[in-house]
Amino acid sequence: MIREVQERFEACRDFEAQWRKRALEDLRFFHADAYNHAQWDDAVYQVRNGTFGGSPRPCLTINKTQQHVFHIENDARQSQMGMKINATGFGATEKAADVLEGIVRHIEYQSNAQQNAYNCAIQGQVRQGMGWVHVVTDYVRGQDSFDQDFFIKSVPDPRSVYSDPNTQEPDHSDMQWAMIVEEMPRAEFDRLYPGHQDIRGAPLSLVTENDDRTDAVERDIVRVFRYYRRNEEKDTLWAVPNPQTGAIQPMRQSEMPEEMVEVCRALKAQSRPITRPHVEFFLIAGDEVISSGPTVFRHIPLVPFVGIESVIDGRLDRCGLVRALIDPQRMFNYSASAFVESIAIQTKSPWLVDERSIEGYENQWASANVSNQAYLPYRSIDPDDSTPLQAPQRLDPPTGSSGHMQAMQNADLQMQMVTGQYQAEMGAPGNERSGKAINERQRQSDTANYHYTDNQGMALRLLGRILIDAIPLVYDTARAVQVLGEDGEQTSAIVDPGAPQAAQVVQPPGQQAPQGSTIEQQMAMQGAILAINPTIGRYDVEADVGPAFATRRQDTFNALMQVLQANPAIMAQIGDLFFKAADFPLADEIADRLKPAQEDPRLGQAQQMIQQLQAQVGQLNQQVKDKQQDLALRADKQRHEAVIDLMDADTKKREQQTDEMAAIGSISPESLKPVLENLIRTILAEQGTPHAPVPEVNPQPLERLPSTNPPGGDIHAPNPVTGAVDV
Repeated sequence: MIREVQERFEACRDFEAQWRKRALEDLRFFHADAYNHAQWDDAVYQVRNGTFGGSPRPCLTINKTQQHVFHIENDARQSQMGMKINATGFGATEKAADVLEGIVRHIEYQSNAQQNAYNCAIQGQVRQGMGWVHVVTDYVRGQDSFDQDFFIKSVPDPRSVYSDPNTQEPDHSDMQWAMIVEEMPRAEFDRLYPGHQDIRGAPLSLVTENDDRTDAVERDIVRVFRYYRRNEEKDTLWAVPNPQTGAIQPMRQSEMPEEMVEVCRALKAQSRPITRPHVEFFLIAGDEVISSGPTVFRHIPLVPFVGIESVIDGRLDRCGLVRALIDPQRMFNYSASAFVESIAIQTKSPWLVDERSIEGYENQWASANVSNQAYLPYRSIDPDDSTPLQAPQRLDPPTGSSGHMQAMQNADLQMQMVTGQYQAEMGAPGNERSGKAINERQRQSDTANYHYTDNQGMALRLLGRILIDAIPLVYDTARAVQVLGEDGEQTSAIVDPGAPQAAQVVQPPGQQAPQGSTIEQQMAMQGAILAINPTIGRYDVEADVGPAFATRRQDTFNALMQVLQANPAIMAQIGDLFFKAADFPLADEIADRLKPAQEDPRLGQAQQMIQQLQAQVGQLNQQVKDKQQDLALRADKQRHEAVIDLMDADTKKREQQTDEMAAIGSISPESLKPVLENLIRTILAEQGTPHAPVPEVNPQPLERLPSTNPPGGDIHAPNPVTGAVDV
């Protein structure tokens, strides 16, 4: 293994030697300032600085290169870099693709990939010609579990990556190996990898650009290699017929029992050889393999962000935007320094003097241009021959050359020409007045440097393929995952490799979706959650490098505003969409109130609740009806029994009255007289009538009148002498 790493390291180092040297110079040129003077040629700087004698001259560094580079990098920062997952058949569904896209977006969120990994890779792409991102798997942070997840790491130094020089694809997706070389102090290595204190340095042939270090420094450095190697396992794909349906189902021989393989061979079923790629990982420190093992990836988990890449005469070279700005930037610095130098000498007006006239006063005249002296003495007569001497005369000061300023302007224009970023694109005011004209002017700069954006999308597509291929191997058991929407909304989903479909809705216990309802209607029910099976179907990745969601939301709001201004009548139809695109407070609440009832996701839940309540009301009504019928039957029975009791009592009373009348009729008038007298006294006493002598009662029997009462009751006519008595 050490020999393999050594050979491949040397092959990549020799192939990329020219780029690595120039990339370091480009990076230093980009970070040049007034202290390091990295934008000046060393020989020129030493001459102007007075190293070889002479007075120092200005060596200015006006770094305009950074602004041209930042224009591309910050435009990428404002864009929303992401991946869109599309279902491509074999049982895959759009719902499952949306969940996978949300899972990938959550991986980016938990890795802080937008701010760390992507920005770092774009910086390497634009400044040095190459940037990298690194995909790793690790245990879920902050949880006591054995679940693993993906993390997208940054590679701060692109030159620390050594990759396969035999790649042919523009995105390097076909590279068979790659390694990250990291140099760390021994104390840090002992902390990270305890138990390997005996490791010293690295094999002598595995040296990087820092090959001028002393042995003492080399002994205190441990070089660690993270080496990925892609292998391919050979297999056979058989066309196995389904005994139930007769359909042909492709199956790998490694996943089939031996009996089935023999049957396919006997039937001479269709077959073909295939290969299954997988990636191995080795951690090498110095000359020892610390750890190794298989990974879940099918591609090397190092994704390149390529700037401008070319191979000329068998030597690789890459460059970013800095390379084209080196000469115009140096020309600008030279012109600016010469311009300042010419301005500085304009205040030093020379004097034209006869050396005899200032004899003895040389010190005063030497500082004539830098001091404010009240007078300057001179000799008017030659002391030797007494001849008159001419007085000193001040000459006109030198005028600054306009050529320096013109050279600065030309250098600035050349920097704009090589980058395609003219003053209007860099923020200077132009003749454009409308927003559309300004946007079109900015698009010219975007078109000139679109190869950076296109290569970013190419890298994101490869990154998405790596994640989609590895997700079924990491999420190999049923688990809940976080799904991040494009607008930043967090939802949950279930990844279940044993699910029978690519996507299905799981309802809470005791709750069942109505028959024939769609997935959207089922998801609208309270407590519903979507479960996907990533092993079913095939998915493809599409890179999405464009404006951020907030920018697109503002553009949508402006477009809808124009539509409503032209036709205010459609506010009732698109009012909810208009306020949904707005970003001011309470806009979402207004959109919910304006949303049509049939589009409200809560409508299905409300309808289900209404159906349940109606069913409960129907059961209660039936129970009430049954109770009422029971009570009515009981009341009828009681009334019937009461009527029977009354009839029995009335019958008994009439029989008693009949018996009494029969008894009275059988009594003689003589015997009846005292009875009648007592009866009359009792009645009079009850009415409060004073007792009076009872007249003689005619013993003549009572006369029975024809009865007009109901049966059982007779009216008797009393004797007119004794008063009206009814018995």
